[in-house]
Amino acid sequence: MTAAERDIGPLEELLEERLGLSRASLHLGADLEAVLRERMRARGCADLGDYRRALDRPEVAREELHALAGQLTVGETYFFREWQQIEACVEIALPERFAARQGGEPITVLSAGCASGEEAYTLAIALHTAYPGLLPHRIKVVGVDVNPGAIQKAQRARYSEWTLRAVPDDMRQRFFARAGADVALRQEIGGLVEFQVRNLLDDDPAFWRPGAFDAIFCRNVLMYFAPQKMAEVLDRFHAALAPRGFLFLASSESLRAANAAFDAAHSHGIFYYRRSSAPPRRAVGDAPRASRWVARIHEASARVAEVAQRVSPPPRGDAPASPAARRALPSTRPPSTRPPPLAELAAIDRALELIGGERFTDAMAALAALPQRAASSARVELLRAVILCQQGDLASAERACQRALDAGDAGDGGAAHYVLGLCQEQAGDAAGAAQHYKAAASRDPSFAMPHLRLGLLAKRAGDLATTRDELGRAAALLVSERQERLVLFGGGFPRSALIGLCQAELTARGGRAE
Repeated sequence: MTAAERDIGPLEELLEERLGLSRASLHLGADLEAVLRERMRARGCADLGDYRRALDRPEVAREELHALAGQLTVGETYFFREWQQIEACVEIALPERFAARQGGEPITVLSAGCASGEEAYTLAIALHTAYPGLLPHRIKVVGVDVNPGAIQKAQRARYSEWTLRAVPDDMRQRFFARAGADVALRQEIGGLVEFQVRNLLDDDPAFWRPGAFDAIFCRNVLMYFAPQKMAEVLDRFHAALAPRGFLFLASSESLRAANAAFDAAHSHGIFYYRRSSAPPRRAVGDAPRASRWVARIHEASARVAEVAQRVSPPPRGDAPASPAARRALPSTRPPSTRPPPLAELAAIDRALELIGGERFTDAMAALAALPQRAASSARVELLRAVILCQQGDLASAERACQRALDAGDAGDGGAAHYVLGLCQEQAGDAAGAAQHYKAAASRDPSFAMPHLRLGLLAKRAGDLATTRDELGRAAALLVSERQERLVLFGGGFPRSALIGLCQAELTARGGRAE
């Protein structure tokens, strides 16, 4: 361990505890050591150890955590992002919540981790359009973020043209106006959202009172949290949601099957969650939860058993390996060389197991422990890309995908293009995403997930024929989709749920699965 690592380690622990950010996410985008030393000098501390001790004083910690949050949290977003989730909120969640709150109590929608306000204002635009005159008295939109600078920007309601790239022209003309080099929200929307500086980990019984919120949007936030802190936030959401309230996460995030306090649901081509009647997760270390976690690990092991069978044992003597086994082995191995040691294959399977349990930092550590020969294989680069995409490091994920493609493994090439498509879609480039999804499907015609994503992209573009065609193919291919791919790319949802999503969309559009 270097001297810098020894100095930074206690501060990383504090930032994880107080802001929830995992150690991996603390190093995304910003030079953590440089940021900490800048704040150390601004606070007049002699060294990082002195700075860490200063943070034990509540008044100092409050100011410094706000300053650090402004430099360490990822705040890039845009208006109308993942619009189909907004539609589900307007068309599914709100009518149901109005029926449940017949006593006149307002419907409240929370944008948790709202950054500079684009998501909260998108909700306000959609709700104002669907239910004119009901905001902000009958319907309330509240945006909270730990970064005071982001909240100040949200309250100014002035944005760059780039943040409006997904806004339809009619909505742009109706709700936005030119303001010099920027674009400003018109007052009819700008005054409909309440913004607060708030840390999702801080206790506030009045704000997080039981049943306070009818729907919570927390998109592209939890992916940066350490697992224990994510569990704490989800417990808080569960307590603060009304019975059968709605939770919307980003398409790149999921609760998988690990949280019985929420039920998965789908409509409008997306998945979301409902507050269930089950109790929330117990704190980490609690014996019942620990036993459930062990059970989930065993379930994950079963999910990757197929993978282990494909790569182990190695072929006997001169007998040729099966096509499936050849696809599973690293592409950089010439046919005449010996197969990878079983220890390497076990490490890769362990990484798959950890990804299945959303333990992404541990999965990355398992891959990092591999010898260089295995660590640079197409298969390992692909796993690394999946983890980086889940952690929100899209640039690094794209580089890992390119390395996987450069390794020349046709079997993993389709999956690498698929992850590149996910990265482009998260960045708001639907055309670029579609190109990669098409490349993924072309490289591996048996791969279902590219067709599912292409179908959903076509749906958003209003292309009914392509929607039917692609979702029909996806539904047919999902029946025999490899289990490993469902673990990596299924968002934590079982085969039956993904097939059900395709069939529901096809039925709604007069089509049927093949």
